[in-house]
Amino acid sequence: MSNPYPQQPDGSRGGPPQYQASGDQYGAGQHGAGRPGTAPPEVKRLLTLTLVSAAVYLLNGLVELIGSATVDMTESYREMGLSADQIAVAEQSGGFATVTGIVVLAVALGLYALVYVFLKKGKNWARVLGIVLSVLSIVGTLIGLLGVMAYGGLGIVLLVLGLLLVVVNVLWLVTAFKAPVKHWFAPPRMA
Repeated sequence: MSNPYPQQPDGSRGGPPQYQASGDQYGAGQHGAGRPGTAPPEVKRLLTLTLVSAAVYLLNGLVELIGSATVDMTESYREMGLSADQIAVAEQSGGFATVTGIVVLAVALGLYALVYVFLKKGKNWARVLGIVLSVLSIVGTLIGLLGVMAYGGLGIVLLVLGLLLVVVNVLWLVTAFKAPVKHWFAPPRMA
């Protein structure tokens, strides 16, 4: 019986195609993590900025929750020109707003964790998700800064934290779009 895999020109015996165990079903390695060498320093910076952004977001959210629970908003509502009926409705919805704020904070921190874990694993989709979330965070924070002075003295703290969050997210975006980071996370091209 003959060998279905003839001897190769280099003298080795032929055989079925061999795939690397660390790759996917086609033998390709993972993005980033499967590449030889180490990640560029910008990738480590991206991971650090992700953690800093999450910490600032958490701190900002906690101060906002404390502010909404402790600040008497009745006078702020009057200054905005709301009627007594509108003020009553706004004050009744305060408890719902607190619960909603806690849920939003928890979901956002879960998204930060998701992005961080999969950035660390070298997944490009995590970088793209981080870009989308950073843009949304910047826009949302800038819009939210319009009403922070309703919190009185805490408004200044919220203003500083909001501006810090915008700066960190802009730095995150700049780092995510740098050539070494883009190339590290870019999917390998098939030849």
